[in-house]
Amino acid sequence: MKKIKIGIIIALVLSFSYGITAAKPAPQEIDKVVFIHYPVPQGQGAYWFPAKAPAPTDQNTKYKYSGIHWAVPYVEYLVNPSGAPPESESAINASFDAWQSAPGDIIFEYQGATSISGSVLDYGNVVSWGNITEDYPGAIAVTVVWYYRGIKEIVDVDTIMNSGDPWAVNAGVVDPDAETGNAGYYDVQNIMTHEAGHWLMLGDLYQWDTQKLTMYGYGALDELRKRTLGAGDKLGIDRIY
Repeated sequence: MKKIKIGIIIALVLSFSYGITAAKPAPQEIDKVVFIHYPVPQGQGAYWFPAKAPAPTDQNTKYKYSGIHWAVPYVEYLVNPSGAPPESESAINASFDAWQSAPGDIIFEYQGATSISGSVLDYGNVVSWGNITEDYPGAIAVTVVWYYRGIKEIVDVDTIMNSGDPWAVNAGVVDPDAETGNAGYYDVQNIMTHEAGHWLMLGDLYQWDTQKLTMYGYGALDELRKRTLGAGDKLGIDRIY
């Protein structure tokens, strides 16, 4: 009888141990989303003007969200200033601040400069400049988001601004004391505020009446309006966080 009891106890211990091992979560598969920011289409037929569409306004409440998100509302990021115009880091910080100041509980924390560039899954979040024309012809900027496919949690985000394009801090703002202004440039803060929306997984909007929202999908030279979030941008971030 003693041997039988011992055997039963051992069997129960092994069964319990096996149950713990089997309960370990399976490895998560990682997938990615690529957001490509293109210039405003030019030429005849570039836009469709609906006869009864409402006029574009920053009070438009539209937004697009896929369900992918950060596990916690705290995101650290680095900036590679190589190839960027002077004072770009301050402009980029202001871009993230626009979302941090919106409804919702998202916190962005600047961790300083880095030499890392490009888009690599290294579990670090980086803004850099690089020539992306070959891979993304005509693109102003590209943001790549890696995430766990099963639980839809973000693990890494990188934005690359196209170094082949003209960039300036305060683009289009003419200094009255200077002979020339910054006309004919993409504004760093304007474009990066849009890209920061992708860091939070808000998608691009292309409807006619969304042109004055930050998440409108096209960018333009000397444009500044994306620096300030519209109603739909704020509603989107408030829903996620």
